[in-house]
Amino acid sequence: FQEPDFIVTFAEICAIQGLEADAADLWRRFLRAAFHFRAENHHAPVYRRYDEAWEVQFQRVFDQLKLRGDPRAAAAYIRHKLASAIAFPDVYPVLDALRPRYRLAVLSNADDDFLTAALRRNNLQFDTVVTSEQTGVIKPNPAIFHHLAQRMSLKPQQILYAGDNPIPDVLGPRQAGLKVAWVNRLGIRRPRRVPPPDIRVRNLTELLPALIPDIASVAP
Repeated sequence: FQEPDFIVTFAEICAIQGLEADAADLWRRFLRAAFHFRAENHHAPVYRRYDEAWEVQFQRVFDQLKLRGDPRAAAAYIRHKLASAIAFPDVYPVLDALRPRYRLAVLSNADDDFLTAALRRNNLQFDTVVTSEQTGVIKPNPAIFHHLAQRMSLKPQQILYAGDNPIPDVLGPRQAGLKVAWVNRLGIRRPRRVPPPDIRVRNLTELLPALIPDIASVAP
């Protein structure tokens, strides 16, 4: 799921609930609400599941815009759409090429049940799986990346973390001391407060020459 997919999903929510709102504006406000809520949640002793957090965020956005929307239904709809998403096609050949040479891990803000189902549905396997639900913190909090390093019995600087979102997937791991590959599929600008990644690529296939210098090519 990328930003255009979320905007389409928000347009569908508006249509289903009869809300007169611009989907792109709704999405941007939802992101800001997510930032503020997650920042608050970093200091909360109890972890909040994604669907619970999304409901809070939708409620805040609906209140801002004075929309009579159903935040719980909106959160459930996003979860449904994400649950049906499929992995990018470059994921499979790249993981197959890396598996004989590296230990592979996934770190996600997703809830355990959601991520487990998504990995199983897409037939993806990793040596280590770390979620926010397990650790009680979320990206970009450096603590979750330190937890990953501990689980893998590695120092942070021994890990190359690859992700597509500049705040949780570049700022977070850089602050934690990991090496970072930014998979910038949409060609967006790096926010000023985000430090440069060690590697910047447009897709996972472009990452392979840096990790397997003698590789010729990998079919998508």
